[in-house]
Amino acid sequence: MRKIYIICSVRKLIEEERVEILAYVDRLEEEGCAVRCPFRDTNQNDEIGLRIVEEHEDDIIWADEIHIVWNPKSEGSLWDVAQTRMARRFMPEKKIIVVNAAKVEITTDKTYTNVVLATHFGLNAGDTLDDLNSAQEQAAAK
Repeated sequence: MRKIYIICSVRKLIEEERVEILAYVDRLEEEGCAVRCPFRDTNQNDEIGLRIVEEHEDDIIWADEIHIVWNPKSEGSLWDVAQTRMARRFMPEKKIIVVNAAKVEITTDKTYTNVVLATHFGLNAGDTLDDLNSAQEQAAAK
């Protein structure tokens, strides 16, 4: 059974995104996957946020795959993506997938959005913005 942790907005989640994410989670669970979705499965009552962060860290370690619904305005998603990239250094078999990669726009300068997309496409530190654009174009052509 695949274990999947979803990285997505929680505090800045809009209803349309919530519905789309829950439909995605439902599909994964129908396929037999175990899924942890933070706005559904994490107790959000935490004055500081540290317990939430630690629960997400546990979920990242637990998961075989991390599926990101990228929203660059989400501070929590940024934190979780950073934690995920670090976890993968110690668990290189961990898959990182940007669910909405086709909708995410590459920026013309260095941004975390570009880092998230580069991670999704399997690029490395030596790759360029041209490589990122090429990877996204190739994915769109499929």
